[in-house]
Amino acid sequence: AKFKGGKLPSSIGGLIHLRFLSLDDAGVSHLPSSMRNLKLLLYLNLSVAIGEPVHVPNVLKEMLELRYLFLPWFKHDKTKLELGDLVNLEHLWSFSTQHSSVTDLLRMTKLRYLSVSLSERCTFETLSSSLRQLRNLETLYLDFSPKTNYVGELVLDFIHLKELVLTVRMSKIPDQHQFPPHLEHISLFNCGMEEDPMPILEKLLHLKSVKLTFEAFVGRKMVCSKGGFSQLCALEIYEQLELEEWIVEEGS
Repeated sequence: AKFKGGKLPSSIGGLIHLRFLSLDDAGVSHLPSSMRNLKLLLYLNLSVAIGEPVHVPNVLKEMLELRYLFLPWFKHDKTKLELGDLVNLEHLWSFSTQHSSVTDLLRMTKLRYLSVSLSERCTFETLSSSLRQLRNLETLYLDFSPKTNYVGELVLDFIHLKELVLTVRMSKIPDQHQFPPHLEHISLFNCGMEEDPMPILEKLLHLKSVKLTFEAFVGRKMVCSKGGFSQLCALEIYEQLELEEWIVEEGS
């Protein structure tokens, strides 16, 4: 939809019984404060347009029934979005420590799906202390500042986590014990790993799929050894531009 001046009409606030609202790719740059009246919303998608700044008034904290919330990727104002009261959230996409406080996550104990963008001013230790409260978390997307190398800091041993997506600079992959014990799916993007990640990944006993894309690994040689990846069903290797040799031993 196209709205004059990129502004969603304030009359949207009159739809007080609304349960579902999606502005996915709608090109909206301003949301009205009248949205605070939509207290019965269960699903709200504010992914208005990737790459475009958007003004979001601080109205989300009043939508206490929300189960699914997709935040915009970019905000141009300095308003901190307060999300701490959304205790019923099960799915939170594009949460950014630049626009919200990481402590807001502490009360979201029902979260099963979480996508987090970590700014430079928030350490991974601070994020971890909040994430550890999320006992029901099954899927976690982590996108870190490209200027920081997080090798050695990543401890992601969440007991119920099944899927993990990492966009984080690290010279080598974390050790086996730093990953969730029952992890089934892992995707690595733009990691710039110089050491072969396969010797660690192949020891994760429950892995069913692995994706290495967009220079996750920048080394020249990769080895999958005998007996590794006992449960693997799918492997995607894409745009590993430095890779010259891939050895797959019999029994891998």
